[in-house]
Amino acid sequence: MKALIIGAALAVSISTVAMAEEKAENKSLVPNLSAVDFTFSTDTEYNVTNETVFTDFGVTAEMKGIDLSLTPQFSWDDQNISNVELAAGYTFNVNDSFGIRPYGEFNLDKDFNAGDKIVGVKTTYNF
Repeated sequence: MKALIIGAALAVSISTVAMAEEKAENKSLVPNLSAVDFTFSTDTEYNVTNETVFTDFGVTAEMKGIDLSLTPQFSWDDQNISNVELAAGYTFNVNDSFGIRPYGEFNLDKDFNAGDKIVGVKTTYNF
């Protein structure tokens, strides 16, 4: 009987400590910024037909398959920002090599008036 009481007390104290540690790890409602992957990207293009140069530059934040991006487009000829793209998506990894990513884009012109609204699906296959 004494061993049963000591065993029960030991089991309760161990599980209480384990639950307290788990709760302490999940205490913050705001995700840790180190868990968010940030990417800065640029894409400069020269249109041979129109003889214009544009650069898309922006930042993307990704966490647990969800990504958000902000990408302005700079016109080197007009020296102004001609388009701002806001995008969001989620990547479903079907298996180790195949993924499906539904996404949406919202574009604003240089005066921040609403432009194109795009919804799509991208697929990826890793070799």
